[in-house]
Order: sequence, then C-alpha cells, then structure tokens
Amino acid sequence: MSDRSTPRPEARSAPAILSSTPWIVVLLGVVLLTTLLVVALLSFRGREHEAAPDPAPPMYLPRLPSVTSSATPPADRPPRPADAGPSRTASPRAVTPTASASSRRPGATPSSRAAAPVGGSGRLTADYRATSSDRDSFSAELSVRNATGGDLDWRVELFFTGNVKGIQASSSSGLSVSTQGSGWFVIRGTSPLRAGRSATVSMTFSRSGGGDRPGQCTVNGAACTLS
Repeated sequence: MSDRSTPRPEARSAPAILSSTPWIVVLLGVVLLTTLLVVALLSFRGREHEAAPDPAPPMYLPRLPSVTSSATPPADRPPRPADAGPSRTASPRAVTPTASASSRRPGATPSSRAAAPVGGSGRLTADYRATSSDRDSFSAELSVRNATGGDLDWRVELFFTGNVKGIQASSSSGLSVSTQGSGWFVIRGTSPLRAGRSATVSMTFSRSGGGDRPGQCTVNGAACTLS
C-alpha cells in the first residue's frame, strides 16, 4: 500500500511556485505601476482642463486725430458783421382773385361805365324790339343810330335774366357777336358808324321758357330803348 500522506512530487505550494518563477512577480509589479501611472495621468489632465483660462491681453483703441474747424470766411467774400441779424426774405403777398368775365354783369364792365360819346349836338342811341316769338326761340331787331357829329365805334350789350341760351345775328354794315356768360351777349360793329347813319341788326335767340325782352341793354354804356 502506498502512503497518501506523502506529498506528490508535482504538487507544489504557491510560495514555491513564486520563488521558482520570479518573472511573474516582476510582471505583476509592472502591471500595477502602469495602472497607477495611467490613473495619475488622467487625473492630472482633468485638472488641467478645469483650470481657468489666462486673461486676454488688453486692447488698445487707436486715437483719432483732433479736428479743428476754421471760421474764416472765403477770401472772395467780405466777412459778415457779427451783429448782423438773419437775412429777411420777402413774405408772399396775398393775391385777391378777381372776378372772371363770366361772373360779371353788364352794369360792372368798363364799357358799360363809359360815358356817352361827345363830338356833336346828338348822341349814339339803340332801339331794341321783339319781332316774333315761338316756344323755343324768338326774333328781335336792334337799331343803332349815330346822331353825333363824328364817326363812332359802337358796342351793344344784352343781358337776359330768362333762359336764353344762344344768338344768331346779321347786319349789312358788319358786326361781331360774343358771349360773356349765360344770357349775356355782346354785339359790336366791325367798322365805325358814320355820323347821321344807323345800323340795323337782325337777331334770333334760342331759349327754354318764356320772355323775349332783355333785363338790361346798353350801347357804349348808355341805356337802350326797349319797345
């Protein structure tokens, strides 16, 4: 029988293994030191990142050169006195609008205020009379006579207060007709009327309503005769 208490030759204790293989101890020591070194490096780098950054260098702004202004007036213009006040500009003048020709009435025109012509014992006269009438128009005749001693230009103004709208006139002595507004007509000879002569004007008026006599009639500013 074999004795079991006798140790087997291949069964070795741990100290014996370590003593027989010293390189294992060295390897473990190297591994431990390497681990400690890595941990130290990592902790050091973390503190380095947490450190406050260095302050930025101070900034220096450039200084602008001083600018001076000169109050010297130009050489080609004399200096202005110090006590001279501000220049005055002419204030706009109010312009009063004048009445247009269409808003005037024959009594206010310069021709109607003109004095009757002189130069002989007589005067210039005009006679107006209606000759026919219908619903939309009427006809009239105007006779202008020069009873003075000289030739005269003549101008007759007729103003109708009714609804008279247009006029057609004719004369053998020559005339011109114009209107100055609603119902306001001006008839004048194209040549002077000789002394002692008369001019007859035939007229036809268009209208809406009644009435065939003008509210006012003048010849060179003097009243006509309405018959």
